[in-house]
Amino acid sequence: MAASTDSIIDDASAITFLGAEVAERHPIVKSWQVPPASGVDYAALVKDQPKGPYLPMHQLAVANAFPVLQGYKDSVGLGYHINITDPIPLANIGITVAYTPDRDLGGNERAHVEVTGDYLGWRGSIAWNKSDFYDLFGPTKESRKGLAIKGGYDDLLIYDEPRKMTLKYDVAYYDKIDTLPNAQNIDSGFTRLTTAEIGLYYTDVRHSLGAVDDEKGIAWEIVGQVNRAGGETPSQIHATLDYGFDLPIPNSSFWLRSAVGAASGNRDNPVANFYFGSFGNNYVDNGPEKRYRSVYAMPGFGIDEISGLSFARQMVEWNLPPIVLESVGRPELYLNWLRPAVFASALWTDPTNSARRKDYQSLGAQIDLRFRVLHWYEMTLSTGYAVGFQGSRRTGDEWMISLKIL
Repeated sequence: MAASTDSIIDDASAITFLGAEVAERHPIVKSWQVPPASGVDYAALVKDQPKGPYLPMHQLAVANAFPVLQGYKDSVGLGYHINITDPIPLANIGITVAYTPDRDLGGNERAHVEVTGDYLGWRGSIAWNKSDFYDLFGPTKESRKGLAIKGGYDDLLIYDEPRKMTLKYDVAYYDKIDTLPNAQNIDSGFTRLTTAEIGLYYTDVRHSLGAVDDEKGIAWEIVGQVNRAGGETPSQIHATLDYGFDLPIPNSSFWLRSAVGAASGNRDNPVANFYFGSFGNNYVDNGPEKRYRSVYAMPGFGIDEISGLSFARQMVEWNLPPIVLESVGRPELYLNWLRPAVFASALWTDPTNSARRKDYQSLGAQIDLRFRVLHWYEMTLSTGYAVGFQGSRRTGDEWMISLKIL
């Protein structure tokens, strides 16, 4: 039975303060005192730096530079990349120059230049025959022929983590192109394209202690885009809504991911259509592992295989409990966890047009294995499989394997 509050204890042991004993035995330590902050002249410590407000653009300097391999379509190029930034860094500039010595390419496609930059919410880029390192490792291509000039701004309306709302503005101009900027397998049919886009994005998702993925919450977006090409001005709008809830099984969740979209313009105009297909991962990649969650993904079909002037898409996803790997590997290379998930998607293109309406389904699974290299670098090895259906007929399947680095 516990003692009452008025009980008297006679045999309580003494508390030994080791710091006090050290001070008694070695009195010199009492003089080891840190001076108060008020006594430090911080201005005198700043040398060779301008006084006044910190201006990031005035502090720009080369941070690093290194040779790179670049992919352009199905060819390999060699180049050099330079990073320029300020010490914090708030302003960043990246410059990549490359050359692809492939005689199968036209003479005006062998040189590649790209300059990107961002500063306090502003971002922009200019590229000539854009190339990309990750184009070397798989079917998804970011490289594009011609000139691309882009600019945008992110206006953070709410930042109260995990709640965030962002209003994004983007404009772009393309010249001498041969494929659509956002659909690598679709010929443009024109050489010049101007786009303007505005999107509102909201997310409020949460996870429990020990989770390796979001377990519940809501996220949505509404995005509108206007395109000008070939004397026509088609426009597009799409919206998504993701809603998830945790299950009684520890660290397991179920998600409903919905999306709808519609476009104006001529069906024969490539830029007026929406395009869907594939997981979207490359064998070596730097994007999200779970790309099947993307609005335009449809595992089990080819990239850009499905198209329509309007669409409705519904996905259900079950994230199974992760397997935590506590003692697999060595200090310089060890495994963190293995995360399985299964999903099923249904897509209807031109759902309001009975003459052109088509329906597609995708059923698949993906496993992600997270590991660390040299105590610091996180990498994820993903593998997935999906089967595609049109109506009740199986149309094909797709295997995916991808290593996300850094």
